[in-house]
Amino acid sequence: MKCIKRITCDDGITSKFIKHECEPPSETKPNEIIVKVKACGLSLIDHKVYNELFKKQIKKEYTVGQDVCGLVTQVGESVTQIKVGDPVVGVLPLDSIYSGCGEYCVFQQYDVVKKPDNVSFEEAAASIGDCVRSYTALFYHGKICVGDTVLVMDGASHAGSIAIQLAQHWGAKVLTTYCTQAEKRYLEKLQPPVAHMTEVSNKNNMLLSSVMEETGGIGVDCFIDNGVRMFTNEEDIKMYHENYKYPIPHKHDVLSCLSVFGKWVTSQPDLQLDPPDCQQLFLRGGSLCFLFDQAWIVTYSQQGRYQHVLKDCIKKLSDGILKCAITKLVTYEDAIETLNNLSDERVGKVVLKF
Repeated sequence: MKCIKRITCDDGITSKFIKHECEPPSETKPNEIIVKVKACGLSLIDHKVYNELFKKQIKKEYTVGQDVCGLVTQVGESVTQIKVGDPVVGVLPLDSIYSGCGEYCVFQQYDVVKKPDNVSFEEAAASIGDCVRSYTALFYHGKICVGDTVLVMDGASHAGSIAIQLAQHWGAKVLTTYCTQAEKRYLEKLQPPVAHMTEVSNKNNMLLSSVMEETGGIGVDCFIDNGVRMFTNEEDIKMYHENYKYPIPHKHDVLSCLSVFGKWVTSQPDLQLDPPDCQQLFLRGGSLCFLFDQAWIVTYSQQGRYQHVLKDCIKKLSDGILKCAITKLVTYEDAIETLNNLSDERVGKVVLKF
């Protein structure tokens, strides 16, 4: 069986993707199913997340591709809701033995839902991970309700666009950011349109002033970032590898954009807040939540809620409430080159099709 893996380099920081041949799964545990992969949504996992997740036993090899849609080829003896031949979609855990970018993978029956007939394999694979992520950020962390104001960073990214659509569906006013003209053109086509778009770049810092002008100086009820910068000193920036290619807001800007009782939902795994930052958050009555949607499947203590999230996400996709934007379909032969350049894909989703 052919698949793709991620190998950690000798420096412990960088990594590379390789094609790999391995034996396909042949046996299932009671609650497992084997899935023949038809499509996999491509995404990059921060290496810091892997290091933290596997810190007790550092690994050199990691699987690639978590958002999978395919056909069930074998089921375990305790599987009751799914049968062989069913099209299913789900998110593989980060500690999965098999890559989503491979011919076959293994799921727990509770980590998948059936794919609707009116949703293609590619659309399901492109959307499921970002839908779960956005649902977690907005509903479980942000507690979004009608009339709230939400700021979604990098709204033209696929995760960003799903978050925008979901927040609008729940009655929120949505602000977002862009840094290229391609991103701006994509955002301008969204229906219903976002309330306000702010251009961010490494040359200017208009985010705070733009947000305050748009909200009448109140700030936003929920800020969903796509990573943040923590340092301003050049030596610290170099030491902690914060030389980002694309603009990312500083943590002080995020805190300053929050309204009273505002919620900051961050995906920065190593975020550090100094006492003055905590005091500012305290005086606003604000809260900070870490967005790690893989927590649903790292532990199985929330299986019922997770199944509800999966089913609700795929239903919204089937009903047309959420629309995915696939910008590129790639083959297995082109997958590694695509993965190496995936950080430059700022608009929509790239999907590996088998």
